[in-house]
Amino acid sequence: PSAHSPSIESSPSALEDLQNLRKEKSRNAARSRRGKENFEFFELAKMLPLPGAITSQLDKASVIRLTISYLHMRHFASQGDPPWSPLMEGENNCNKVRRSSHSLATDIFEQHLGAHLLQSLDGFVFVVSQEGRFLYISETVSIYLGLSQVELTGSSVFDYIHPADHVEMAERLGIKPHLRAEAGCQTTQESISSSASTSSLAGTPEPAPSSPLSSGDELAERGFFIRMKSTLTKRGLHVKSSGYKVIHVTGRIRCRPALVPGSSRSLHRPMGLVALAHTLPPSTLNEVRMESQMFVFRVNMDLQVTYCENR
Repeated sequence: PSAHSPSIESSPSALEDLQNLRKEKSRNAARSRRGKENFEFFELAKMLPLPGAITSQLDKASVIRLTISYLHMRHFASQGDPPWSPLMEGENNCNKVRRSSHSLATDIFEQHLGAHLLQSLDGFVFVVSQEGRFLYISETVSIYLGLSQVELTGSSVFDYIHPADHVEMAERLGIKPHLRAEAGCQTTQESISSSASTSSLAGTPEPAPSSPLSSGDELAERGFFIRMKSTLTKRGLHVKSSGYKVIHVTGRIRCRPALVPGSSRSLHRPMGLVALAHTLPPSTLNEVRMESQMFVFRVNMDLQVTYCENR
């Protein structure tokens, strides 16, 4: 019995060594798995149409969000009527075209044409899907709202507009009432009354809310006002707390052709909104310099004087 005692004492030590070895192997496997995962995310981020300085700083959730938005945007561009990118069908058709020096110069110019157009616009461009998510928004949004393109792309538009304007935005997108809560739209009584008053002033014809299909081009035009979050002060400085700026949105609903079952009639199914946004200047009435021959008075909507200075 005494001859076997060393082996009995060494067995717990051997078991502990075995457990440590298994833990080390598990840690190495997890480390290797994380390394492969990070590499895949890094490669995926490099494929996004964004500068490398931006993609290298993205976290995994942002990479997935931007990738999904980019894929939806490609579908939005190719399936809509008319298609935005006829050359997306493949490069074979492109290679068959013999390019002259003039066409090459034109191509080089057109590569930068989008950036020139965005800089010349007094506003920013955005595309919102039928579900209310930003598929695209130009980087110039930072100039007018202080928000970043990366932050907004793939996010819900309802997260960045005033709650009282949610119903207004949902109506313009054609989101059915029973789907608005799912899209992030708040349907409070305040937002409903605000939307009704804004809609009466805008005068933009609306498609029938019970049907997602419309056949007239005149129903596709949109023009309305909403309040969007802004982190800019009146002097253009960034602040941590966000306020709201009044945005004038003009654009049209992009549709794709759809056939009515059992009929040869062709209608158009809405896919989302393509719009140009202009920020309205804030009211600066309280900053007007008052001269000695000036006085202030206030009237209501019936033009009845409700206040007047003593002078």
